[in-house]
Amino acid sequence: MNKKIGFRWEKWLILLILPLNPLKIDAQESEREEIPVNVRVERLGGVTLNPLYEYESGRLLLPVTDFFRFLQIKAEPSASLDSISGFIAKEENRYLVDNRNKKVFFGGQNFPVEDGQLINTGSELYMDHRLFGEIFGLHCQFDFRSLSVTVKPDFELPVIREMKLQQYRKNIQRLKGEVEVDTTLHQQHNLWRFGMMDWALNSTQSTASKNNTQLWLKTGAELLGGETNLQLYYSSLGKFGSRNINYYWRWVDNEKKAVRQVRAGRIAPSSISSIYDPVSGISVTNASTKYRRSFGEYTIADHTEPGWTVELYVNNVIVDYQTADATGFYSFDVPLVYGSSEVMLKFYGPYGEERIQRQYINIPFNFLPKGEWEYNVKAGSVLDDEKSHFAKAEAKYGVNRHLTVGGGMEYLSSIADGKEIPFLNASVAPFGNLLLSAEYAKGVRTNVLASYRLRSGLSFELDYTRYERDQKAIRVSYLEEREAKLSVPIRLPKFTAFSRFSFRQNVYKAFTYNTANLTFSSYIKRVNANISAYANWMNGESPYVYGNLGIGLPMWKGVTSRLQSQVSFTDKKVNTLRAEIEKRIGRQGYVSFAGENNFQSDYRAATLSFRWTLPFSQVNLSTHLSNNDFMTTQGAQGSFAFGSGNGYVHADNRPSVGTAGVTIAPFIDVNHNGTKDNGEPSTSNLGVRVNGGRVIRERGDSLIRIVGLEPYTDYLLTLDDKSLEQISYRIAHKNLRLFASPNQFRRIDVPILPMGEVNGWVFMKEGTARKGLERMMVNFYSAATAAEEKVASTITDYDGSFTYLGLAPGRYYAQIDSAQLSRLGLTASPEQIAFEIEPDVLGDIVDDLQLVVEKPVEETEKDDGKKSDEETEKDTVKPKTFTPKISMAKETITEEFYTLQMGSFRNKTYAEQFAEMLKYRFNLPVWIDYENKLYKVRMGKFADRAAVDRFRKSLWTEGVDSFPVLKKEEKEQKPNNRHKKEEAF
Repeated sequence: MNKKIGFRWEKWLILLILPLNPLKIDAQESEREEIPVNVRVERLGGVTLNPLYEYESGRLLLPVTDFFRFLQIKAEPSASLDSISGFIAKEENRYLVDNRNKKVFFGGQNFPVEDGQLINTGSELYMDHRLFGEIFGLHCQFDFRSLSVTVKPDFELPVIREMKLQQYRKNIQRLKGEVEVDTTLHQQHNLWRFGMMDWALNSTQSTASKNNTQLWLKTGAELLGGETNLQLYYSSLGKFGSRNINYYWRWVDNEKKAVRQVRAGRIAPSSISSIYDPVSGISVTNASTKYRRSFGEYTIADHTEPGWTVELYVNNVIVDYQTADATGFYSFDVPLVYGSSEVMLKFYGPYGEERIQRQYINIPFNFLPKGEWEYNVKAGSVLDDEKSHFAKAEAKYGVNRHLTVGGGMEYLSSIADGKEIPFLNASVAPFGNLLLSAEYAKGVRTNVLASYRLRSGLSFELDYTRYERDQKAIRVSYLEEREAKLSVPIRLPKFTAFSRFSFRQNVYKAFTYNTANLTFSSYIKRVNANISAYANWMNGESPYVYGNLGIGLPMWKGVTSRLQSQVSFTDKKVNTLRAEIEKRIGRQGYVSFAGENNFQSDYRAATLSFRWTLPFSQVNLSTHLSNNDFMTTQGAQGSFAFGSGNGYVHADNRPSVGTAGVTIAPFIDVNHNGTKDNGEPSTSNLGVRVNGGRVIRERGDSLIRIVGLEPYTDYLLTLDDKSLEQISYRIAHKNLRLFASPNQFRRIDVPILPMGEVNGWVFMKEGTARKGLERMMVNFYSAATAAEEKVASTITDYDGSFTYLGLAPGRYYAQIDSAQLSRLGLTASPEQIAFEIEPDVLGDIVDDLQLVVEKPVEETEKDDGKKSDEETEKDTVKPKTFTPKISMAKETITEEFYTLQMGSFRNKTYAEQFAEMLKYRFNLPVWIDYENKLYKVRMGKFADRAAVDRFRKSLWTEGVDSFPVLKKEEKEQKPNNRHKKEEAF
């Protein structure tokens, strides 16, 4: 973790100070100094590096290894850091940055380097930023005012290429409905759970008819692992019987293959024959309840100009791109999804040429992917006077992308002749956007449907059905049914409209009945207009033509008005006229008044209605006055959801039965065992996002609830730990795929992991003196396993300090990277320091780890190798844990408090300017401590750990990092005599 001030503040401070007196800075310090610079690449983003800046020449030297690794260019430094080698974009494009011989090899050429353009500091090799453009084509534009470097490459960087490919893979997954997640919570089945209830009440009073009161009550639960719904209907005008009860039990598991759904109770017959009464029975199928998304893929292969770039878009989402080969050939595997898809190819030439090709692909939902089959079997009793028995079995198979075939058998006992109905069906897409579907039911009917869609959106459809003479299965009196539809969208810059024409013929034995309809709907300057014309006629007779006109005027001060009229073109008169005006009241209420006049029947009516949406119910009241009737109506509806936890009952104004809910219970998992133990507190500040439903938070309740989810559907649940109280809190799984279960709240315990923090120093020993060593890599290893697994790494700051937040409770040891030590020719003493992160509700902190490195002593200068006990104890530094205490001495009082180190500077002027800015910004005590040849700016006095963590969290959310320090201040009882002692935290 970086302990310097956030880049925004430090950049502002340096811009403020550097122009004041650069010559004075050079005199006090050296000709070069590290400054934080933001390196940015278009489409990639930025990173903060610490290059060397020469104030006199204005030269900026970038760290070669860090810069190349940011661009994901292979960079391997030598042991002595005299050279760095690798390749750029392709393995044949090898390079060598040679500091010893002051040259750079790339592309088969040697480029000489002037003095000062390559610098080896012992920890990094730096190179003039201008050379990256002159040699490698990585043009770096340095702006001193903003302390930024903009990189403009002459070629496509490997990191950009990889980012594009990753984004294209995500786009393809999004088209197919697939999402990468950390973990999946599969569907659960319970023996018994009661969860949801819907209710509705309606009462009508009339002077011309009997009063009526209606009640609907629907309950939802889970029984024997299946969704169980029961609905009761009552009317004061009728008797309560079996038809007033609707019930079913449904088991669903979309992850199975052989059987995915079983339903018992009231079933939907989906029959060929006419069934108008309820059916009680059972159905079994392997069809999924989820919407089909992915259908497969097909290959596009063609030729364009050689070397042109070709991009593939599906529904305006880019999914792949290629560069045509020397012959201009390219090919793509296009992902197919159900519904209508637009496939677009964009061609880009080397001189800015651009071409576009489009094609539309329509995949109806009755098509199956190649090699997939689907069946559906159902049987039951019809609640009719004959007590008929019904059964149907059907199956279909995807032969290839263009053809799906199927067939089956249907049985209905109430048919007088031909109770068994065998049938065959097929769907075929022979070419382009032409789709054909056909079904043959023996002895009943033959049906053919053809549809065609153009690129402009214009669609044409033909539907033909021929019924067998004297068939009794379908209750129709005509022999043929013919229908044609034409839909034409109209899109202009300031005008959008939709038009549709349909023509239908019913052929009887003695005559043919014709119906034609023309509909035109448009928006003109927020005014919605709809015109429909109808014509009905029989052969040899004049048609009766009439039309409906509707106009919706835009809202003005919460008022909306609508006009409707029916005109008879044959009789040349107005049949009906209706006007309505509606006023919005607040956010949830509406009041409306409507008047109607039917000139044909001499009927006039006026209606005043009111509806209000409450959080727990929808309420409506209306008064209707007509020629000889006065009617009033009152109604209300709502729902309840139980079992979400903490005794909470969710009341809603929408139906809840058949929907799913989720309860998220975040808690502080102190011991990191993944389960909530006694004494582990709950928390409610967890950020939650889900691609569906509604998130509900109740004040004073730590549980987070999600309602209104579709059952048996997978959702993406995203958890965000940035909103948690402590900076040390982490979540192991942030992206979850969740399968929702109907009629219940699924509880998800989310362990919040308080992570440990370790702080310390790396010192360079020079004789009896020690100084902080920057840019040293400190590795942390787990001591709990025999393999000594490396778990984390961090880099030391200017003053040699380091910090890392993110260690789970356990035993570890810290060690300077051995490869870096070998490269720099240093040894560490001690080689490693053991420490332990204890379980803590806020996250444990281990501080003051001190790692010391030095140059190895030559053999002739070594003594007998023996050290006194005092020296050994001095060299071996153990981690210290500090606890607040008050000295028992009578003359002094030791006070301990926490503070935050905000920045460290080599120049005192910088530190003073920065301290003044902090005082102005935060109105907290700010001071400067000078140690290890650095001016350290520290801010605030905090009484306890929780207080400093809260303030540090607020800084962290603004992109500003800080370094916590535990200070001891010894105060004598006599005034004006103080002595300070500081320990690093």
